[in-house]
Amino acid sequence: MIRNLFAFLILLTLIACGGGGGPVSNVTLTGRVLNVDTGAPFSSPASVQTSSASSNTAVADGSFTVAASSGVTGVTVLAPSSLGYPIFDFVFPAKTQAVSDVGDLWVGPQKVTLRGTIRNAANSAVIAGAKIAFAGQNGTSASDGTFNIPNVAYSNANTASFLGLVGQVSATNFFSNEFTPNGNLAVGGIVNIGEVLMTPLDSDNPPGLPFNIWGIVSPSGSASGTIVTLKASGGAVVRRFTIGSDARYQFWVEAGAYRIEFQNGTLTAPAQNVTLGSSSDVIRADATLN
Repeated sequence: MIRNLFAFLILLTLIACGGGGGPVSNVTLTGRVLNVDTGAPFSSPASVQTSSASSNTAVADGSFTVAASSGVTGVTVLAPSSLGYPIFDFVFPAKTQAVSDVGDLWVGPQKVTLRGTIRNAANSAVIAGAKIAFAGQNGTSASDGTFNIPNVAYSNANTASFLGLVGQVSATNFFSNEFTPNGNLAVGGIVNIGEVLMTPLDSDNPPGLPFNIWGIVSPSGSASGTIVTLKASGGAVVRRFTIGSDARYQFWVEAGAYRIEFQNGTLTAPAQNVTLGSSSDVIRADATLN
């Protein structure tokens, strides 16, 4: 009887304390707020707000820590009021870990929409459902591979920081990839970055980066669709790469001697022999189709 009563009291204590291992009811969000006009933190604190709390950023590095309810899916950022910047809302997948990092959240004097198309690097087919992240904002590609991410921070006065931002794209059965605005600026409030290529996991093509053999195929109007075949010195095929609209190919391979062949329908380019002394070497081998 006493033993059963003792066990019952322990059970009541665990229930009162949340069971000791159940889901957390509150989370802590961490990250940084950065100014796209300067590429740096603000010289006075910005405010980061959730539905349950708010916190100021650190002037030194723009970092913040703010409380939120478990499952939180976004925050609101207010730049220092003296700048007159618009309010930025950031939406992300639900955060349920006790401490969750939301990364760098970029704000600025203007907002633009980032537009592009996600394609399969092996066959140029569009990729639906790819997850795109850029400047703290997130989006998903539609059935035709296109995506539009609104409320992206921008500065008409200083585009250098914006052009240096690196986005990420991920999709099931594909290698994750990175991308930049690729020199594209806003036109009518839209930054169109064109195509972002992703390499399928079952393809002979390696991921885009890093690479140590690369080149550009010309003329640019005939380059798209060119199959670049990398062979070992004995003739065995090591990798294949199908060139996209950027007319560029790239491989990541171990040190050794290789032969590169180019074919696009009836068009070919002279094969090239290259030798990598080590995996850290980088060799450029351009080609001209005729």
